[in-house]
Amino acid sequence: MESKFTLEHHNGQYTVQRSQDRWYITLGPKAITSLEGVEGENEAALQARIRGWLDDHPQMPDSPDIVFGGG
Repeated sequence: MESKFTLEHHNGQYTVQRSQDRWYITLGPKAITSLEGVEGENEAALQARIRGWLDDHPQMPDSPDIVFGGG
């Protein structure tokens, strides 16, 4: 799996980038969240997990807050 890729979700184009142990999700210059890396997780499973988080937090793309840690 690549360490950086683009994910389209509900008309938003999110950048997903891996650090040592986390995935950081941004929308343009805005940090949306970060999720823990899961050993052995494939790209399809990661994308599903990110989409689930975004669906559970629909306010985030429009929110002025920055939330890290999957909060």
